Amino acid sequence: MSAPKAIVLVTGGNNGIGLAACQLFATQPNYHCIMGSRSQEKGQKAISSIQSSTPGAAISLVQLDVTSDTSIAAAVAEVKARHGHLDILINNAGVCPTDFSRSTLRDCLETNAISPAMRWAQSANAAIRRTKRTARTTKSTRMSKAALNMLVACDAWQYEGKMKVFAYCPGYVITDLAGQRAEKEKAGFAKSPDGSARGLLNIADGKRDGENGMFLHDEKAGSLYDCLRMN
Repeated sequence: MSAPKAIVLVTGGNNGIGLAACQLFATQPNYHCIMGSRSQEKGQKAISSIQSSTPGAAISLVQLDVTSDTSIAAAVAEVKARHGHLDILINNAGVCPTDFSRSTLRDCLETNAISPAMRWAQSANAAIRRTKRTARTTKSTRMSKAALNMLVACDAWQYEGKMKVFAYCPGYVITDLAGQRAEKEKAGFAKSPDGSARGLLNIADGKRDGENGMFLHDEKAGSLYDCLRMN
């Protein structure tokens, strides 16, 4: 008796890298590939192309608009009804605008970051095999900070020689953020925010100018996180 095939879903699977991934997974003996496509018509055309070039390819289609919670929920329900679970989710669907504005940034983050987070949350809750690991619900803050770090890298490159840009981590300090003041005070190892304030003053005073475009922490020069800098 052959082992059951792993179920893999590729979003944005009807074109580009997504299509190539679907083509490859569908021809492997140990996978069943689900192509996620916003357009049912384009998805079906891509499926037909794969099946005509590779008869017997293990592939199916699910309509999926990654920016729509309703569409995500329907896709999750369909995958669960057909397969019972999902083994692998490939968040391939994305956009790459070439202009920069508030609306463009919002739309880009919606498609490239927020939508994968929502797809994962719904899939993990309804279709993917359960695990016992859990995480605090600070994921939104963590994602936003990661985006802010990249903004620092981009601005440091764009405005090189004109202004200095820093990312600064204040450390694990006692504040009201996320309603955790009492918890931090009880833990005994969270620091006072006074040290964070001194760190910011050192940056303003030019004491860390040599670390422009980097991810700083603590008060002293040389206290850096090992992050990439855009050159």
